[in-house]
Amino acid sequence: MRYFPGVRRVLVCLGLLVSAGLAAAEPIKEIVVADNHKTTAETVALIANLEVGDEWTPAMADRVKTDLVSSGLFKDVEVFWSKVEGGVRVHVLVKDKHSWVVAPAFYNQPTNTGAGVGFGENNLFGLNQKLLLYAQIATGDSFFVGAWVIPSIGGTRFSAQLDTYLKQSRNIEYAAPTGWLDNPAPVRESRMNYLNAGLKLGVEMFRGVRLETRLRGAKVSYPSSGLFGDEPALKYVGADPANQARDLGTAEGAPVPKPGTEGWDITNEISLTIDRRANWYGIASGYRYAFAFEQALPSLGSDFRYYLIGASYYQAWQILARHNLVLRLTANYGHHLPFQQEFSLGGTSMRGWLNYQFRGDVRGLANVEYSVPLVTIKGFSIRGLAFFDSGYTTFLTTSNPDRNYLPGSRRDEQGVLAGFKNSIGLGTRLYLRQIVLPLLGLDFGYGLEARDFQVYLAIGLTD
Repeated sequence: MRYFPGVRRVLVCLGLLVSAGLAAAEPIKEIVVADNHKTTAETVALIANLEVGDEWTPAMADRVKTDLVSSGLFKDVEVFWSKVEGGVRVHVLVKDKHSWVVAPAFYNQPTNTGAGVGFGENNLFGLNQKLLLYAQIATGDSFFVGAWVIPSIGGTRFSAQLDTYLKQSRNIEYAAPTGWLDNPAPVRESRMNYLNAGLKLGVEMFRGVRLETRLRGAKVSYPSSGLFGDEPALKYVGADPANQARDLGTAEGAPVPKPGTEGWDITNEISLTIDRRANWYGIASGYRYAFAFEQALPSLGSDFRYYLIGASYYQAWQILARHNLVLRLTANYGHHLPFQQEFSLGGTSMRGWLNYQFRGDVRGLANVEYSVPLVTIKGFSIRGLAFFDSGYTTFLTTSNPDRNYLPGSRRDEQGVLAGFKNSIGLGTRLYLRQIVLPLLGLDFGYGLEARDFQVYLAIGLTD
């Protein structure tokens, strides 16, 4: 159904006048969805969490509008209702955003510069399904990622996700930190092939409360490994006088060991999320809790035996109408983690430090961002942000037989605050209201303990 602009304004005003006298809950007799050209009416009602027969109160209008705007599918939303025999008729007027984009991407981060191209569809078949296909070539991580997310299977509370992640990466391992103000130097460089695919199934038990399980399988291999910066002919401990045998704890003249064991990495993950976030055209609010447990499955052919636990908390506050304060907290613990699953700090998770500069089997991370509008012209906006990143990571144990650790990696071999790092900085984001993802991100980070600046630039599909 389509309403012309003048008729639409009259209906909204009449709906508001009629609803002024409606205080008690009344049953929904009909749901009318209009102005939608791509998103199906059933999907709009599903996102709005509305069904015929539900009880309706005036306070629900703001919640419905917030849910629809937060979905990222609509550039304009109006909600009103009118009295009918035995209850109310709810009208939902939505104008679809342009839902897909094909875009090149370029980014320049410490130790990783590259470019790629991606296709993103935010509303596949008009059913709020997500499809992402993206490939890139870079000095650090070259990969292809594909994901198909189905938020609702056949209009039910059940969801699904199919994904693949095919990566070849250059991994640089840095010496274990020995003090709070230490800025570790690179020691070992290796290439890793990581070929991964997964299937996730979930159910929304209550509004915003989701329980999910994911089966994942990956093939891990290391085509090469050597001392950082060595020529191929010098990739032996002690071959270069600048690299001593003690750097890797192996005998002089011995081949540089690979960082970990090769083989199949097959796991099952169970996660619980409580998501009460909202996003009002780029201004976030609300909170999100997430808990996850993942373990390897030798019974299905995994060559690794490990488990990991993770918890995260997200909270956003809208301040002064268009300002935004966002807090992110993350805690992780793992037992006998293989190299490809270790936790790290540095890069975009700790701006002001190099990518993956710190590794461990335990990690705590806090990120605080405050953003403000700089330029807003119709659907185009530029926001500036200030941030503070703080984190701690280390190895509680180095007894995992599937891992070749660098000397001094264990916590009791380091200083008390060796794994504690902090950074501050400024950044900017460019948005178009018609497109869900930010199209440019530029951050300047200063590592407080390193006393050094790093620059992070992303153009294109930046999230």
